[in-house]
Amino acid sequence: MTYHFEDVMDDLIVDNNERMALYCDFYAIDRRELEKDKVVAEYVEKHHQILDALISGYKEMGPLNKKICDELVGCECETEFEKKR
Repeated sequence: MTYHFEDVMDDLIVDNNERMALYCDFYAIDRRELEKDKVVAEYVEKHHQILDALISGYKEMGPLNKKICDELVGCECETEFEKKR
């Protein structure tokens, strides 16, 4: 299976400012540092695919995770009810 992270990212995050904010949060750097420090900017540029892949994975797995949670929440409620009785 071939993934096209940039296509997914473009669908998920339209605003480039939002994308840069996510990169800064992920790498724990200040936006001004990213704009002023060439080394930091080059690092983010070289490694941004890691975050893109992470976001893509969460986006891809979100519906499945929700379905699993929806199916199991009833079990958890029953267990809690049984414990209280």
